[in-house]
Amino acid sequence: MIDIRYHIATLIAVFVALGVGILIGSTLVSGDVLVDQQKKMITQLETQFTVLRERETQLIEENNFLKKINDHYEDFSQAVSPPLFNKRLNGYRVAIVVTGGEEVPSGLVNSLSLAGAKIESTTVILPAIKLNDSELSLKICDFFELDHATPPDELRRMVALSTAGIVLSGGDVKGQDFLQDEKLIKFNGQYGGILDGVILVGGAEDEAFLYADSVDQWIIKSIQNARKNIIGCETSGVKFSYMSAYQELDLSTVDDIDLTPGQIALIRAIEGETGDYGIKATARKFMPSLPAEYLRGTF
Repeated sequence: MIDIRYHIATLIAVFVALGVGILIGSTLVSGDVLVDQQKKMITQLETQFTVLRERETQLIEENNFLKKINDHYEDFSQAVSPPLFNKRLNGYRVAIVVTGGEEVPSGLVNSLSLAGAKIESTTVILPAIKLNDSELSLKICDFFELDHATPPDELRRMVALSTAGIVLSGGDVKGQDFLQDEKLIKFNGQYGGILDGVILVGGAEDEAFLYADSVDQWIIKSIQNARKNIIGCETSGVKFSYMSAYQELDLSTVDDIDLTPGQIALIRAIEGETGDYGIKATARKFMPSLPAEYLRGTF
């Protein structure tokens, strides 16, 4: 689609250039030879333009058809998936942390619940983490007792480390209140209980929200230092992927957590089938293999 639009724009530019050429040529060259040649070129280009427009229409129809098929496949996957989820993570205590300005994917929560996992908390990094407000930056400096000249990435690192600490063990009521009151972090659930693992949902739609290095990596390192299992995820259509950044830190990843196969892959990864799963170039496998008991809907 993008290539065809580029060619169409190029052809339009050629039409304009030829029109100017005809005008100039008719004033400089006697006879009709040059004009006839340019008119023939215009006729050929018009034919190509028509073919490209027809091809564009065809591609749009094909894309709509494929999208409809994909939607049906996802509906089918959701219909047959409950036995695959059923109590696979019974009693597993998990925290969800969302970065990149997104919300918790609804399908993720539903799948974890079907699997019997207990979601202890959901924590969302909010847009204020961009630190466009100089007054907010100064408040963060004062709270963490930092110099007022501290660069934004270091401030984000401090916020990330504080957030990870709250997710892991709670206790820091003052820090939690500060981060929430300043609309940096949204906390929901119970903090301070025993956790078996953390699900980190990254990826960003806004280029101004790309903080995998100054936020996500410090959350990941904190979770890993606490010897807790952490899996990095993102939705299939997110504009800016975090998968490469996550994989550099040696954790399992799922790049299509909004789709049923991705949710199955997440559950298998939690069970110990580590890997990089999904539909993007960074994935090494579409999804993990399913044991025979999965297909029977039993343990």
